[in-house]
Amino acid sequence: MKRKSSLLALFLIAFSSTCIAAEHVQWRSWEADAFAEAKKRKLPILVNVGHEGCTACRMMEENTYSNGEVIALLNDHFIAIQVDCEARPDIGERYSDWAWPATAFLKPDGTQVFAMRGSRRPGDFKNLLKRVIERHQAGELRTDDLAPYGAPKVAREGPLADILAQVREQLDDSFDQDRGGWGQAKVLEYAEPSLQLFLRGHLHDDKISERRAVKTAQGFLAQMDSVWGGMFYASFGRWDQVVRELRLESQAAALQLFADALQTTGDARFARGLDGIHRYLTGMMASPRGTFYANQKDVVAGLSSGMSVDDYYELDDEGRRVIGVPFIDRAVYTDVNGRAITGLVRAFEATGEARYLDTAVRAAKVLVDERQTDDGWMLQFEADQDLRTVKRVRRVDVTGYPYLRAQAQFGLAALALFQATGEESWHVTANRVADGLKKTLLDTELGGFFGGAASEVDAVVGRRKPLEDNAVAARFVYLLGVLNKDDDLRNEAERAIRAVASPEIVSREGRITGNLAVALELITSGYVEFSVVGEPDDARAQALIAAARSIYEPRKVVHFEKPGRYPDRGYPAMYICNDDQCSLPISDPTTVATQARQFKPAVMRKVAAMR
Repeated sequence: MKRKSSLLALFLIAFSSTCIAAEHVQWRSWEADAFAEAKKRKLPILVNVGHEGCTACRMMEENTYSNGEVIALLNDHFIAIQVDCEARPDIGERYSDWAWPATAFLKPDGTQVFAMRGSRRPGDFKNLLKRVIERHQAGELRTDDLAPYGAPKVAREGPLADILAQVREQLDDSFDQDRGGWGQAKVLEYAEPSLQLFLRGHLHDDKISERRAVKTAQGFLAQMDSVWGGMFYASFGRWDQVVRELRLESQAAALQLFADALQTTGDARFARGLDGIHRYLTGMMASPRGTFYANQKDVVAGLSSGMSVDDYYELDDEGRRVIGVPFIDRAVYTDVNGRAITGLVRAFEATGEARYLDTAVRAAKVLVDERQTDDGWMLQFEADQDLRTVKRVRRVDVTGYPYLRAQAQFGLAALALFQATGEESWHVTANRVADGLKKTLLDTELGGFFGGAASEVDAVVGRRKPLEDNAVAARFVYLLGVLNKDDDLRNEAERAIRAVASPEIVSREGRITGNLAVALELITSGYVEFSVVGEPDDARAQALIAAARSIYEPRKVVHFEKPGRYPDRGYPAMYICNDDQCSLPISDPTTVATQARQFKPAVMRKVAAMR
């Protein structure tokens, strides 16, 4: 069922036990009315951002926000706003620097005073609230220099290579040489920091980057559940010392990471990793319609008092199921489903196993049918009856707004499905998403895309163009522009990066620049287009397409093409091209990989030097 879009319509549905009463925090939504009331009543604002699958968020809700004195202090002296960062990715991105739960304190005018990460115990939190109240009443609250930044006022100039050099340096400097990955906590939320290492190794014959990528991927293999196959969210100290949360975002990232690792190394362990992730997704996290749930918590209702969740995960399948299955958050979010679909397509390309593609297609069709609006863009979230009847820790606000993250990630997924299936319907879907993205979120003056639709809150806290989400959008519109022969789209990709990647913002984001690195590697090195002229049902043409799909080449655009730009030679032929050169017609699938290698920058530089 297609949904009619209206940026003026807002549907609020709360899925929690929270009610407006003295025994509960009077949580408000991130909407203009809450900010207007804070200004009118001259009350400071507390913003609580997290999600249902977050253990630290749950602990703070159950222990701290249920404390009577904390409740009284918040209800009497603050406007308290609660946001689910998955349902509202625009707000989640704004506060992602402070992880989950993120707690921010704002002046009545919306100016941030300070923000903090993690859970706080009731005693400490009460004292903190009292200090904020005292300083507010004394007029001593000061502006936070680390507050979320707004959209740059000017676009960045100069070569894109300068931005790429800055991003590479930041990622390289923060890489853990001993264990692989980044930081003490090995968190698998996004695969892109590692994917850019694989990409650098591929494009430039950079063996150091390739070894780092493989080392990281091998580490994440140790972070998997050996029984059910899922990827645990994070590890600390050692790769196998894991946090027992299983998030869809981690499964999506693992699929892409292991697919790249398999195609780069041929190591069968990564094939087994892909199988494990797929087994977990289909066996535990798939909805009856085939989409994927958001999270599985580290909460098992049947645990005995003497058993920890770590003890539980040491059991085999039968032993676990006797006790019970950990709680699953049955929310379905478009952005992370898009990432999972892309990962499944990558698993298909890396292995040739159709089950991965079948799972991806089933999920994507449901999302298109149920969530693509008449304007083309994708709804991030819709309430379902399961959620209405399940008690949740956090409230969820369901809006009719477009969010950049959902459009960019699902757009990439639709493009991946088009290349993997050859079905024109996925090309149509990608075009509709791009049209909706430009219509609702594009800054026509400076370029780049806003994180969400315009609202009255923008006047209070400022409208953002998220760096990493713009990088994903840039990849999407660039590749779609190549496929469509649309230079305007390709130019929009570069404008998006220039509009958001100021030196100061890139520096501040540090290692959270993996998507930007991948987008820049793609745009600066250029696409590789694999066009097959021949009937799609011809086995010879299918063999050529299959050969292109199986190649590790993240810049590729693979499709059938009618005669015109290339001649009909009387038999199926492939042409590999970029902006500078084309291959001779290829009819033998076994030569496709060799011919494609000639389009790597490292090889092209060597050839140019020999001339």
